[in-house]
Amino acid sequence: MKSVVIISSLRMIFIYLLLNQYRKEDYFILDDGIGSLNIKEIKKIKKGNGNINLFINSLKNYFFFKRFLWKNKLNIYELNAFGADHISASSFFLKRCPFYLIEDGTENYQLKNYKRSLKNRLFSLPKFGMHKNVKKIYLTRNDNIPNCIKEKVEVINIHQLWKNKTKEEQDEILFQLSVDKNKLENLKYKSIVLFTQPLSEDNVLTEEEKISLYKTIIGNYDQEKLVIKTHPRETTNYRDYFPNIEVFNENYPSEILDVLGIRFEKAVTIFSTAVYVYSKENIIFYGTKIHPKLLSRFGRIEYE
Repeated sequence: MKSVVIISSLRMIFIYLLLNQYRKEDYFILDDGIGSLNIKEIKKIKKGNGNINLFINSLKNYFFFKRFLWKNKLNIYELNAFGADHISASSFFLKRCPFYLIEDGTENYQLKNYKRSLKNRLFSLPKFGMHKNVKKIYLTRNDNIPNCIKEKVEVINIHQLWKNKTKEEQDEILFQLSVDKNKLENLKYKSIVLFTQPLSEDNVLTEEEKISLYKTIIGNYDQEKLVIKTHPRETTNYRDYFPNIEVFNENYPSEILDVLGIRFEKAVTIFSTAVYVYSKENIIFYGTKIHPKLLSRFGRIEYE
């Protein structure tokens, strides 16, 4: 059976490739923030702000996918769907296909995402695995899982999935994600990593607020030992603000670094799930309480 793979982040596509063999006959729909990959997509999805943009995007997606199915002589009821069920391209397939949900960072662990208002119930589909067509939910943690989805959840171990792959399969995944091992060399000489997040790009903080927050955090550590690992969707040029600190802005999910043996003594973040590949004693997790806007937008997120 062919599959439609709806991807909102590089981390998600990495997990998908660990769970499934890449097949050229499958159909990939990628967020437009994802960089260049050796995977052919049928469509790039742009994020829309506001109800009007979301409605317009939904209409465009509906007619695009209808035409795509007709052109390729595909029966939608004979397709599986993998990936994210909460982005604009998902609804078309969520209504019609067996859906296999893949974790999207912290979003899957925020309890507010599972509380549906009357407006949401009237005008939106259930998301984050609550829809009846979602058959399985792949998560990397087993904490904060709401009862409404618990029976669908399969907790996976990224490191173990990687080890289960042959050397040829591992190399193929690295090729598909356009990973250049040579660009990882400088990281071997650093002992502290700061995983940043797209807080200004997602309109949670202003650029100035984000940089001010990271300046405060960075002030707690030895800059010679520190590397800043930027989020793939960030557009901030951290080198302008921190010229004396190594900045690693290659578009790789942090889990790639881990499986390739790039390990740090300390992993620092505000609330990125990238740190969860490290042992608890090696994680410095500031949480959303560090800034009132983060607390207001995401609720209280702390390291469990």
